[in-house]
Amino acid sequence: MAINEKTVQTLIEAVRKISTSLDLQEVLDTIFDSLEELIDYSAAVICIVDSRTGAVYDLKARGYPPLAIGEDFLASGSGIIGWVLKHGRGQIVNDVKQDTRYVKARAETRSEIAAPIIRADGKVIGAINLESDAIDTYTNRDLQLLTMFASLAASAIAYSILYKKLVRQRQIESELELARTVVDSLLPRAFPLIKGFDICGTTIPVREVGGDYFDFLDSVTDRLGVLIADVSGKGLAAALIMVSFRAYIHATVINELAMRVVMARVNRLVHQSTDGERFITTFYGLIDPEHRRLLYINAGHNPPLLLRADGTVQMLEEAGLPLGVFENSHYSESVVEFRTGDILVLYTDGVTEAANAEDESFGLERLEQTVREISHGRAHEICRAVTTAVRDHSADSGGPGDDLTIAVIKVQ
Repeated sequence: MAINEKTVQTLIEAVRKISTSLDLQEVLDTIFDSLEELIDYSAAVICIVDSRTGAVYDLKARGYPPLAIGEDFLASGSGIIGWVLKHGRGQIVNDVKQDTRYVKARAETRSEIAAPIIRADGKVIGAINLESDAIDTYTNRDLQLLTMFASLAASAIAYSILYKKLVRQRQIESELELARTVVDSLLPRAFPLIKGFDICGTTIPVREVGGDYFDFLDSVTDRLGVLIADVSGKGLAAALIMVSFRAYIHATVINELAMRVVMARVNRLVHQSTDGERFITTFYGLIDPEHRRLLYINAGHNPPLLLRADGTVQMLEEAGLPLGVFENSHYSESVVEFRTGDILVLYTDGVTEAANAEDESFGLERLEQTVREISHGRAHEICRAVTTAVRDHSADSGGPGDDLTIAVIKVQ
């Protein structure tokens, strides 16, 4: 069910707002405010639970009588919210008086809609529940929109929960370990299976958390989005910006917008959220398996290395400005044709700039040589060979000085 342009804009703005705070209560209040522009409701509840135990971590309500909603609201696991948390999928109740699951907390309520909040690793961490004073208020489109909103809000909620734990623990090692857990959950757990292509990627932060990011974006068409990015700086601050960036990207590509429009919008959001003080180098491509080609935009990122099956090398050097530098930067697409046996290597500067004790960078030549030596292998073997070679090269200088990220696309 298509979502109109105005709704997409509202959704993007909502994601931007909820990604600017580390305070969980502020995030939940912003979610309530943002939902008012998307779906009509008379009362609302956001329930946050521990993904491992199911225990209620936080509960926030709007539009209910005092004391109507408390931490024991879900103690029995009953109610529409309890059902959604248990089954991990949304529900529409046209008339709550006809649904035995309904837990009465508000006399005026007649219809209800709820959607799970699912973290990127598939764990259910909560639910958003809306109630209306009229029967048959909510439609499948509302459920689709609420589910989409909950999914995009999950990262901000997870990160604000993490931050609350970090403040409470007050020990840097524990803080960074928890941060790594959240950041790791945003990276791909499995790699896409596309006929004619072998694909893999990996990232290794130089600290407990990093600012590198790669992703594969499913499309309603047969094309596959591939993304690699590097936030300026390192550590927790860079990781936080990366979390927001991921939310911007996923929200913007929902309606299959043109690549240049996606990049322009995300650039504007990054600039607005960082005041131009940070930037993100990004390579965004769309693999077209039917025509065996790649449409791409390079926003200031290291030019990917394309090793042709005939032994020649091509660098995808066409590039624009990194995201976030200027608010109104423009981007244009380029295209490259694939042939059987080609290997496309996407990487961050942590790979090529890793230095040894003599201050010699790993460089493009070593990267090319390493890939050539293992070119007969699978994509995951090429990734492993490159990260091993970089670590070996920089071992005598204490190891890589920046996050290492590499993604390999091998044409079969």
